[in-house]
Amino acid sequence: MTTIRDRLWQQYQEAAQSVWDLPPSGQSHEGTARLTPLARPDRRNRTRTVLVHGYKDDASVFEPLASYLSELGLIPYAVTLEPSDCSVPLEALAQQLARFVETNFAYNQKLDFIGFSLGGIVTRYFVQRLGGLARTNRLLTVAAPHFGTWMAYASKLPAAVQLRPNSAFLRDLNADAELLDSVHFISIWNPLDLMVLPSLNGRIPVAANQAVWTLRHQDLITSPRGMRAIAEQLLAQPESLVGPATPEQLNRAPLQRRTAGKTFELQKQS
Repeated sequence: MTTIRDRLWQQYQEAAQSVWDLPPSGQSHEGTARLTPLARPDRRNRTRTVLVHGYKDDASVFEPLASYLSELGLIPYAVTLEPSDCSVPLEALAQQLARFVETNFAYNQKLDFIGFSLGGIVTRYFVQRLGGLARTNRLLTVAAPHFGTWMAYASKLPAAVQLRPNSAFLRDLNADAELLDSVHFISIWNPLDLMVLPSLNGRIPVAANQAVWTLRHQDLITSPRGMRAIAEQLLAQPESLVGPATPEQLNRAPLQRRTAGKTFELQKQS
């Protein structure tokens, strides 16, 4: 079964690679010229945003998104959790996130969190179980399997078992999900997602759920459409978190394919 799944996934990836990402509604495809880095405002006046990656990734997966957020005046900090191959329980990864936050930020500093895929569940565990709630201003989960994914049945590793639908871990985490009512919680999900199956498991009642259609799972953090959706939620006022940000809020920063990391130096834990 694993071999068949891997072959089908590879075929899908190859087909998707040849198709350009759909542009945001009402916009055409943008050019490919490299952006001129924007002048960085005073760090004391910018929001800190912690980026938490997913399965078999590390902080480098966020280079395009971090570059874009930096241009908009935010301060992204990408954490690397190891190992991210599901070989350790999600609680262990959440402990790493807790140490990263404790090491890099003042104890009373409010933060925004973006958790992608498996990282969304890790971030929720940190917020709900490890004291992260008091540190959180805004929580964005992106393509996170809040109610599990059928893909997790392809592995018997500890974290994969935890990510199966109706697992004891997810039942426990979702039992008091209403704790997240005290923060601005947005779940961005993809109706075409082949990693979160069924894709509706990327929604959760306690969050403001926003559907963003992209071809592939990871496109939600690397494509123009996905990055713009994330930036809109980070820049929107609390009363309109699911609505689009204004051009003034976005500073009309162009979204386009770029060389990852050229305009931003990732902040990583030592």
